[in-house]
Amino acid sequence: MMVVMKILNEEEKIILDALRSNCELKACILEMIDITDGKSLEELKTGDDAAEAVVGVIQKTGKTILQNWIERKKIKAEKEAAANKSYRPHEKKCL
Repeated sequence: MMVVMKILNEEEKIILDALRSNCELKACILEMIDITDGKSLEELKTGDDAAEAVVGVIQKTGKTILQNWIERKKIKAEKEAAANKSYRPHEKKCL
């Protein structure tokens, strides 16, 4: 078996790193590929069916990406708050 090494550009490295570190994102991408090139290609009868399927996956992917972003921001804020001793969490006052 011959191993072919390809030199990746920076964008390809970023994409591969993101897919390796995020199983949910990888699953969404694979689902879109399946819709356009895989077994789903045979099951979808019209362009509207394919468009609806892809849009659904794109929405799911967007939701996943945003949820991951929120979690990273939350962790970062918690770390910054822990490092800043004068930080006091803000809470609404009950009247």
